[in-house]
Amino acid sequence: MTDLSPEFGGKLALLIPRLASDSPGEVNATVQAIRRTLDRAGLDLHDLAARLTETPRPVTPERHAPRDEPSLMVMAMRLYARERHRLTPEQFDFVVSAMRTLATGRALTPKQANWLRDLHAQHNEGRR
Repeated sequence: MTDLSPEFGGKLALLIPRLASDSPGEVNATVQAIRRTLDRAGLDLHDLAARLTETPRPVTPERHAPRDEPSLMVMAMRLYARERHRLTPEQFDFVVSAMRTLATGRALTPKQANWLRDLHAQHNEGRR
């Protein structure tokens, strides 16, 4: 599931209590506002329900990284700090999303992890 950024989470936190209104019109308008907010994040109500029932994973070190390879979080942070001006907008957005995902203790998909490793290798050639 796509990461729910603090910005969107905050908006949803303001909208959800309005569902308790006694006015059917306000409840309907609130549901539509929630759907629009989720849609902007690339999510829907099913994603929100899955997020609400998701069991948080404990933060653990990565198990399969070679000893000399930095963690995925370190790679993302290096790209953000040192190389952001060289990244395409899509790559930059991915790095930011990867940092958010990893900061919550969730793992990247194998495809995302490989893309992050490739970006890190591409932008760090000759720096060792």
